[in-house]
Amino acid sequence: MKSEVPDIAERFRRAGIGLKDALAVIDMTLEDDVRELATLSPHKLFEGLNQLIGRTVHGTTIERFKPRQGDHPFHTFEIQTEQGDVLGYLNMMYLRRPIPCYYLVYVEVLVSFRGRGLGNKILKTFKQFVELKGAVGLLDNIIPPDEPTYDIYTKLGWTRIEALTGNNTLNGDGHYMVFVPASMKSPDLKDRLARLLFRIRKKRPIIDMHDNESMVKRTIEEFRSVYEALERLFQGELSTGTSTPMMRFMFTRFVTKVLSFRRRITSLLGYTGGESLEQISISDHIKTLTIQPWSLWTSKEAEAKIWGEEDIIRSLPEALRQEPTLFIEALPLYCRPYLSSWMARKGGGEARDLRISDLLDLGFDPTRLREFSIEGEPHIFERISPHFLSAIEKRRMFFSRIAGTLSKVRFRNASIRANPPLVILHDRGNVYVLRRKVQGIHLEEALDQLRTSSTLKEMNRMAGIDRTIGLTINEIRGWLMKAPDTAHSEEIEDLSFFVPWDLDRNTPVVTVDAAGVSFDTIWIA
Repeated sequence: MKSEVPDIAERFRRAGIGLKDALAVIDMTLEDDVRELATLSPHKLFEGLNQLIGRTVHGTTIERFKPRQGDHPFHTFEIQTEQGDVLGYLNMMYLRRPIPCYYLVYVEVLVSFRGRGLGNKILKTFKQFVELKGAVGLLDNIIPPDEPTYDIYTKLGWTRIEALTGNNTLNGDGHYMVFVPASMKSPDLKDRLARLLFRIRKKRPIIDMHDNESMVKRTIEEFRSVYEALERLFQGELSTGTSTPMMRFMFTRFVTKVLSFRRRITSLLGYTGGESLEQISISDHIKTLTIQPWSLWTSKEAEAKIWGEEDIIRSLPEALRQEPTLFIEALPLYCRPYLSSWMARKGGGEARDLRISDLLDLGFDPTRLREFSIEGEPHIFERISPHFLSAIEKRRMFFSRIAGTLSKVRFRNASIRANPPLVILHDRGNVYVLRRKVQGIHLEEALDQLRTSSTLKEMNRMAGIDRTIGLTINEIRGWLMKAPDTAHSEEIEDLSFFVPWDLDRNTPVVTVDAAGVSFDTIWIA
C-alpha cells in the first residue's frame, strides 16, 4: 500500500490548515496510524513538529472570561495562542457563602498539547487569582493516585480538606482539596469549610449539568472544525467526485467518533439535546463514500505483534498470524440485534460495501466485531482504538486477580463469568482483541431492545426485566468494589456487562418463577 500513501504534511500545508486544527484532525482520525504513515511518507511527517508545538506553547497567554448572560455560569480561563486559538480551558464557579470560594469545576488541555506544562500554567494562574481575590479555592481531585500528575495540586499548595476540618468522613466518596490564601484570616475556618463542602455537594448535580452543557458545546465546535479541515484537505478529490483509501479512512474515522460521542451524551446528567449534533452537517457526497474503518498502511520493517494465551496463538491459522488485519477484516460480521434489525429493514442479505450514510443510519460501526471459530468454538474479534491498549492490559490482570473469587458468589441467582481478552494483535495501526463469544448481548443493547422493540416492550413491562438487570448488575458492581482484591480498582468502572440473550429470536433468556425474574449468568468483559 506504500504507493497510495499521500504526503499528509504537504496536504496540510497546501490546505492552509493551522497547527491546532491539523493536530485535532490527526488525533481524531489517524490516531496510532500516524506513526506508520511517518515512516512511509517521502518526507518525515510534520518534520520539526515538536519544536513547532514548543514555540506555540511558549507563546500562549491565559485570558479570563466572566459569566455571560445566557451562557453558562462559569468564570473561565482560556489558554490562547498568539493567533487566538484555544488550547485549553478552566471552568470555575464563585460562591459567596459560607465563605468566599471559587470552586474549580474542570480543567482541560487539548490532547496534542498535554505534557508541556500548560495544565500547570493554568492552575498557577487559578491559584494567583484566588489569592488576589482573597477567596478559598476548592476542587475534587479525580486523578487516580497512581497517575504521575496526582500530586500536581499538592505541589501548588493544595491540601486535602480533612487536614483543615479534622473530619475524615467529610470527604465521603470525593477527593476534595482546598487552597487557603495566606491573607485569609477566619477564626471559624474549620466550621465554614465543612459547611462549604456540604453546599457544594448539594449544588453538584446542577454544576455538573452546566459543565456537561459546556463540554458538549465545545466538542461540537471541535467536530465542526475538524470536518471543515477534512473538506479542505481533500478538496481536490471532492471537486472531481473521486475518492482514495486515505480520504475514505479519515472521513470514516471522523464519523465513527461523532457517533460514539452521540451515544455518550445521551446519558449525561442534564443533557437535553439543546446542543444538537445535527449542527455538524455532512455533505451528500461524503455520505455516499464507501467506509474504510481500518488502517491499510504499514512499512516494510513493521511486523504484526501478537500476544496472549500461547495455546490459542498456536492454534491460529498461519494466514491470520502473517496478515492479521486483512484476515480479520474478511471475517463475517457479528450479527448483534442492532445490526440484524437494520439489515431486516434493508431487506436482508449481508452488510457489505457499507457507506458512511449507513453508519449514520445504524449509529455505530458494525465492522468492529467479527465472528471467528477456533476448533469449533465461537469467538469474537473486536477492533479497538490503540489508545485503549493499556486499559486492555490492565483488564487482563484484573481478571486474573478475581478469577478464583467469581465462582463462589451469586447475585439474585445469577453467577458471574469473566470473558477476558485471550489474544491481542497489533498490525498496521489496528488493534484486535480476541474473546470467546458468549450467549448474551451487551447491557446497553439489551436494555435498549427491552424498552424499544415492539415485540419486547410488553414483555418487559409485565415482568420488569430491565429492572432485574439493573438491580443484579448494581449488586455485582457493589460487591466488586468491596471485594479485597478489587477495592477502588478503576477497572471496575470500565467493565462491560453481558446478559443472556437468544440472538435468533432476539429475546432475553430468563427464568421466571414464584420468586420473580432472574438470570442464570452475567458475563463481565
